[in-house]
Amino acid sequence: MRRTRRKLRAAVIATACAVLMAGTVALAPGAGAVTPTWASAQYDCGNLGSSPADFTATQNGTDATIIVELPSLTMPVSIPAYSVTTTLVLYDTNTWTPTAFTGSLNPPMAAGDPLYLGWLQGTVTPGTTLDTFGSGLNGLTFVMLGITFTCTATSPLFPSSYQF
Repeated sequence: MRRTRRKLRAAVIATACAVLMAGTVALAPGAGAVTPTWASAQYDCGNLGSSPADFTATQNGTDATIIVELPSLTMPVSIPAYSVTTTLVLYDTNTWTPTAFTGSLNPPMAAGDPLYLGWLQGTVTPGTTLDTFGSGLNGLTFVMLGITFTCTATSPLFPSSYQF
């Protein structure tokens, strides 16, 4: 009889914990799902050349992160982590209102490595559609080794604009 009560008590406690956890998850703020999570656009970076820029986006409510890589541009010299300050500007496809994503969370890069600008943080309004290209207003700027580089988008995002 004791074993049965112990098993019953354990089952009741496990069920109560599951119900409490489900309630906690149900009350947690929504994570928001940016789509697509990966996109690419062509950029002209002046003397550095042209490259597709690969973007990987995530969203949690109004907080968004975009990882930026320019795989066709290679590092001329090695640089340490957290040494490239980057700003990516995306534009609302309806109002052309800019949204800036900034950061300096690049990994260390050796000479010859693709240019990986790292994780950029921004604030988005859920329901907003953002793209790199529009109304002549577009840009990706980064400061590396004290030199400012400006890249201009020459195409919209592919496969589509980001839906936050």
